[in-house]
Amino acid sequence: MMNLLKYKYALTGTLLALGNLYLSYLFRYDLVPLKLPFTLVENLLFLDNPIYNYGGFFIDGSEPTLKRLPTVLILIYLCYILYKYLLKKNTRLQNIFAILLLGGVGGLTLDILSYGNVCDWIGFMIPGGRYYSMLNISDLMILISAPFASLLCIKNIFLKLMAFSFSIIVISANSYYHFVTIYKMLF
Repeated sequence: MMNLLKYKYALTGTLLALGNLYLSYLFRYDLVPLKLPFTLVENLLFLDNPIYNYGGFFIDGSEPTLKRLPTVLILIYLCYILYKYLLKKNTRLQNIFAILLLGGVGGLTLDILSYGNVCDWIGFMIPGGRYYSMLNISDLMILISAPFASLLCIKNIFLKLMAFSFSIIVISANSYYHFVTIYKMLF
């Protein structure tokens, strides 16, 4: 029992990643018991039929490509690093953000390795707008946890700044279509 407690945070992050893969499976094979589209927050967030994303951080996602290989290798390495990190003694906040990041990055990685693409099924729309964009729970977990994890979990100031900058760049790249949605609505 004591050995299992050593792995509780790493296992929690892994279970979140597997949960994200399971949600992807449900939406891919139309096993969601809801009638889609289903409104979560009136005129803002909704569940919809999935859209498949073949892109990476900075790659056009319209079709599968070998250019995604570096992204996949980075995701696999990041999962490994986060898993190892969660085996060490950390503060509660460090563990929370590292668990969320492992769940998000692991979910994307498992989705890509299992299906060759990422399944986006949460719609985002500005109230009154005509355009919307799609994402998934893994994306949300990364968007929320990456900046905090980079600041809280890394001790070396230079690496901390690099990781924080990278997380902001990835968030910006991931948020590009969300900003396009806002831009098209305003102009």
